[in-house]
Amino acid sequence: MTNLIDVPSEEGEVCDYDLNNLALYAALMDAADAGLSWQESARQILRLDEYDIISFDLYERHLQRARWIVGKGLQSALIAFSKKT
Repeated sequence: MTNLIDVPSEEGEVCDYDLNNLALYAALMDAADAGLSWQESARQILRLDEYDIISFDLYERHLQRARWIVGKGLQSALIAFSKKT
């Protein structure tokens, strides 16, 4: 299993968890855009058991957070990245 937390932040700011999981977020968005099923994404990207009852919820919450970052959260992300360098 990866270092996933049950509920990624829903705050309006990018947090360290987001910064540490950018590659994961990008992979989830790429897979969703390519039409990969949530089950395949959960198994291949998140390293979750697709039959575990919480896997869909974890997948969905992380995909939503990823989409927030590249949408409404982009300004917050750019500020957070500039502070890390």
